[in-house]
Amino acid sequence: MVPFAAAVLLLLVLMIMTLVSGALWEKILIAILFALSFIVAVESAERKFTFSEEGLSLRKFFRTKQFSWSEITHLGIVVLRNKAYFLLTTTKGFYILSNMLEKHTELVRSIAGKLDGEKVEPDINQYLEHPIERMSTVVLMWVAVVVLVAIIIHKSIAS
Repeated sequence: MVPFAAAVLLLLVLMIMTLVSGALWEKILIAILFALSFIVAVESAERKFTFSEEGLSLRKFFRTKQFSWSEITHLGIVVLRNKAYFLLTTTKGFYILSNMLEKHTELVRSIAGKLDGEKVEPDINQYLEHPIERMSTVVLMWVAVVVLVAIIIHKSIAS
């Protein structure tokens, strides 16, 4: 979340610089990029998972879904190369979580620990022993931060 928040902040700085002295196409492009990234940042910041003795609460983009542990009927996993998708099936529908979530291993371990053994696929326990961490997106976000800093420096020197 830190590199993404830094990129959003740098896009804001770049947008302000562009509004002061920039071509119309620059203003539009940077404003759109900032608006989209800001929406994604707000959605990411609002995402919360809360555990209690009664059940699980999922909060996503100003909506909250609550499930008692008895309403969760299945926890499954699908692994495709370096991506892992966790299927949480409930009496109210199904929800897909991925290994893109920060601390996803702790989340899945907590859910699996609260469920009866027959509700958890054996592959979940195997995954928890050897989780797949997705560092490529974090590295790409830091590269984006460096590129944005370079653009800001270039723009400030050029003006």
